[in-house]
Amino acid sequence: MKPIERDSSIININEGISLIEKRLKDITDFETYQSSLKQLHYLLSVLDGSEPDKSKLDKIIVGHFAVHEFEESDPELSKALKKCQNIAFKLEME
Repeated sequence: MKPIERDSSIININEGISLIEKRLKDITDFETYQSSLKQLHYLLSVLDGSEPDKSKLDKIIVGHFAVHEFEESDPELSKALKKCQNIAFKLEME
């Protein structure tokens, strides 16, 4: 597996966060958005080193949400979340 590219990974995670935050403005109580946002903030903090505990990386399920919740209805968000899930897998393998 290729080593993780930190800069592009941070950009991808921030893109996912931005997309979710935009959608949360319209549907503030949608738990899938809220859960995804928490997971992406955790992933970003692991990647930038502010969170040393990587033990929850295997609990990130934004890829599941991407496929089961958004692939048909919101392909832009689905694609971003799939990228973030891939980043989580790579970080877990480091």
